[in-house]
Amino acid sequence: MSSEASITFENTGEVTIARVHLSELTSQLADAMLAQFAQMVQAGQPARLVVDLSSVKFIDSIALGTLVVLLRRVKQDEGRLVLAGLGGHALRVLQVTGLEKIFDLRRDVPSAVDSATSSS
Repeated sequence: MSSEASITFENTGEVTIARVHLSELTSQLADAMLAQFAQMVQAGQPARLVVDLSSVKFIDSIALGTLVVLLRRVKQDEGRLVLAGLGGHALRVLQVTGLEKIFDLRRDVPSAVDSATSSS
């Protein structure tokens, strides 16, 4: 499956939702999110990104590092990055590394969208 088919992007006007359709988040997919974010900023869209990880069971270390880079870039542009639906082993990886403290984690996409669009 190509990275284009493995991740889809939906722009709702207020937020862009990146939906990962595989059980493994790889560096290639994380790089696709970085590229999409760069396009959003260039197009003058709000730097608000929700990543739907509800299908993801495993995150490789390079993808985890890329998510941290993405978070830094979003914050530099005064935006919001919210991770939705993360559970199981993938969530435990974030907990063990302490990264659950720096990411905004939400149970599902609707609550992630609410968080991404809130003024706080």
